[in-house]
Amino acid sequence: MVLINDWPGRRRAERVRQWPRVLELAEAAANVPFLGVVLLGSFARGEADDLSDVDFIAFAAEGAFDEAWGQRHVLHRDVAACWDYPRPPGDRDVAGHRWLTSDFVLFDGLIATPTGSRVADPLHVLVGDEALSSQLVKRTPEELPKHGQQITIHEIEKLYGQLKLAVRAHRARVASSSRTDAGRGAR
Repeated sequence: MVLINDWPGRRRAERVRQWPRVLELAEAAANVPFLGVVLLGSFARGEADDLSDVDFIAFAAEGAFDEAWGQRHVLHRDVAACWDYPRPPGDRDVAGHRWLTSDFVLFDGLIATPTGSRVADPLHVLVGDEALSSQLVKRTPEELPKHGQQITIHEIEKLYGQLKLAVRAHRARVASSSRTDAGRGAR
């Protein structure tokens, strides 16, 4: 069993349906050639819900990117689909690796070396030495490229995002209708 580092949003994360899949990622990323994994997005902020995707970066040691990239599929099992986004032009050691599990959890990830990534807070070192955070190239959110500016988003990722928005909108309509109905009954 791998040691999961604590963070303020952990208790909430442990209650969502994605948590067992997050633990699988942590177990895999705790082994060579990986140094560990950092959570980003709603999980790092402590705002994850049952529709949240899992944003992460699995880190390899400097000089070990090619080995880590070659072993990226050990990070997941039981996938419905997985796809990759290529390394950007230049010499940065970073590339995208995404997958959708059979139980519809989207993992939105990167494989990178600490100097190959560009990250903004909040982030959380899920597994690995917490000093990893101090090795990362940090930017403000405004300095980071917007998702999809440099790549064409995979069709599954687009559809997943649309489905997530539709379900959230439906839930909001149902909640609003329930409040309206409750207000009418109180008269």
